[in-house]
Amino acid sequence: MVTGRRSFLLAAIAAAYLKTCCALSSNAAATATTTSNSCSSPLMSTEDIQKISQGGVAIIPNWLPPHLITAMHDDAQQLFQDGQFRPDGLTNTAIKEQGFSKKADRQTFRGGAGWDSDIGDLKTRQEFADRMKELRIQLAQSLNRPTLAEDGKLKHEMTYNWYEPGAKLGRHLDEHHEETKGPTGWMTPTRRSVTWLVYLNEGWSKEEGGALRCLPRSDASIQKNTVQVGCHEGNLQVGWINDGVDPVFLDVFRESGGAALYQVNNNSAEREILSVMDFDVPAQPIDFSRFLKEDIRESFAQISTSRLDPRFANKDAAANNNNGAIAQHDFDCSDEPTILDVTPVAGTLVVFDSVSLPHLVREVTGKRQRIAATGWFHEDSQFSIEM
Repeated sequence: MVTGRRSFLLAAIAAAYLKTCCALSSNAAATATTTSNSCSSPLMSTEDIQKISQGGVAIIPNWLPPHLITAMHDDAQQLFQDGQFRPDGLTNTAIKEQGFSKKADRQTFRGGAGWDSDIGDLKTRQEFADRMKELRIQLAQSLNRPTLAEDGKLKHEMTYNWYEPGAKLGRHLDEHHEETKGPTGWMTPTRRSVTWLVYLNEGWSKEEGGALRCLPRSDASIQKNTVQVGCHEGNLQVGWINDGVDPVFLDVFRESGGAALYQVNNNSAEREILSVMDFDVPAQPIDFSRFLKEDIRESFAQISTSRLDPRFANKDAAANNNNGAIAQHDFDCSDEPTILDVTPVAGTLVVFDSVSLPHLVREVTGKRQRIAATGWFHEDSQFSIEM
């Protein structure tokens, strides 16, 4: 049975699909020209780009020039003193679901129009933005994500993050399949594709805490992976099979009007359907394993779960359940097979796929603030519904 929400989506596809496909084709051609002209000196190595493609974490020390580290750190401090930062998650539900407290919230630069606001050291922020644009264009070509290269409204996010001593951020993913977001999932024309962070903390030590804790698959699984993670033909990834080697994607635009889970065959590059039959995607919390063929089910590992992604996967359950289940979420990762901690040392660039990598920020235990420039490069969604 086709749900009311799916009927609404399918009614919009006829008008949106051809328009979007044509746009993506022209964008890809334009991107190829733009990239060849702009990336004469690559800002990231082939090896690091391969890590991102396979679901790993690219970590590049000393990536940001020293003059920008100093200028951006000073800019962030002045903006904070001028009251241009705001707490990131202080709603009643955020405190319960995300592990925030009024004294331990991440704060984000929210001045005026944001990064391009005519406040603080705009010249320095523009110089940094130009550098990040060059990186974005390189990634668009090297990852074969052509719409990353485009500029435009709602295309990319860039800000400063500020953690006071005691602040931390719980486990989460930065992006999710549109269909799992409920009725509003298809209302925006773009989605997060690549997550990046650049640290601005001179002389930061491990003892000061605040490490970015990433939870990737094992090195062996990453090295065996031959299919790019995150997205395939517009369909976002929702899990792994075969010990984290092969990504599993969700296609919600089947001829049946339902959805299917599939992997991409390493040899033929064709889809191999993994679900028993087409299905309607339920509301959160979602367990995709119950739709899989029995011989696949045991090896399936879902990305967004109440353990790895509690503030998203449990959000609907929390609204109807006050028994404290969400409050049990903590920052202990002793149950994870692979843990990668990144100390937030000034100048270090960290980049990873936004869809496939759970991560958190450990508590700042030192006596000073943890400051970084952070953001997301966006790709176009398959289509969006214009309201």
